[in-house]
Amino acid sequence: MPTHSVRPSISETSYRFFDRPLHPELFSLATSGRIRTTHGELFIGISEGGHVVQATSGGKSLVEVTAPDSQVLSTYGLQQTYFFNEEEELIVEVESPFGYHFAGHIDTVDFSIFTRVQLELEMSASRAFLSYQFPAHNRLFPGPLSLIQVEGNDRMMTIHTFHTFPEDLVILRTQSLFEWA
Repeated sequence: MPTHSVRPSISETSYRFFDRPLHPELFSLATSGRIRTTHGELFIGISEGGHVVQATSGGKSLVEVTAPDSQVLSTYGLQQTYFFNEEEELIVEVESPFGYHFAGHIDTVDFSIFTRVQLELEMSASRAFLSYQFPAHNRLFPGPLSLIQVEGNDRMMTIHTFHTFPEDLVILRTQSLFEWA
């Protein structure tokens, strides 16, 4: 009987950007957390396909999602969809209702480099804001790992994510910057 990883292939993974909140029940989250400042709030979650980040301030919300394209989400409020590839880095910038900058890039590496990076991320997981390692589907590859680091202050938050795709030997790196006025 064939087994499949819980994490989809990187070729099936997309970035989606919404200018409205999405209901949390749309996502099957492995782990999640919240950060509140005097100017806004961030909800961050790790799912099988990647992550969801919802930033809210003054009754306005922005949501970024990295997930399999097969995950059904509303098209209402959808501003952009992008499939990650090796040729280019995705950059999204928005000024309203607050500053938002997103950059995403994939690194395809050979097996020895992938296992070294995976091990380094596993060692960093205990110091991360959120991390989760999904079960491996076979003994030759480690389980997919997601790690999220957050830094900032009352007016600005930067979120760094790392998602490993063992079957593709790919590391997806993203950086999101939220700036509240």
